[in-house]
Amino acid sequence: MFIELPGISTQQAMVFEEGTKAAIAQLEANLKAPRLPPQTKVDETQYPRTHLLRKNEGWVPPAPEIVRAYFEHFQEHFKEFDTDKKLAQLLELSGNRRIRAFKNGEFTVPYEVWRSFLVMTGRVPQDAIKVLAFMG
Repeated sequence: MFIELPGISTQQAMVFEEGTKAAIAQLEANLKAPRLPPQTKVDETQYPRTHLLRKNEGWVPPAPEIVRAYFEHFQEHFKEFDTDKKLAQLLELSGNRRIRAFKNGEFTVPYEVWRSFLVMTGRVPQDAIKVLAFMG
């Protein structure tokens, strides 16, 4: 029995195309996510909105009060993430102590973690990175 397989570059192109199609499908599904009421634990008008910016736009880490309010609001609405341990796993962090440290201001939330959380909660759009060329 002989099975003819396409070359590596053709296989890579197929994987890239399928991955792109899956990403597009996910982005379209994201637009249909449920709309939930805003958090009410803190008055966000008392804080700058720089925690919603991208790094190159002047992002500043959020105040611990914002972190706590956003995380707790999320946990109230998503019971599958109602503990700090579960939220840490969702955000790909090693343990729940880090979530508590973010909430109480002991540690600053890293940009990448915060941005992922903002995207997951529909507070900021998801970025798509332009492919300039296929190189190899």
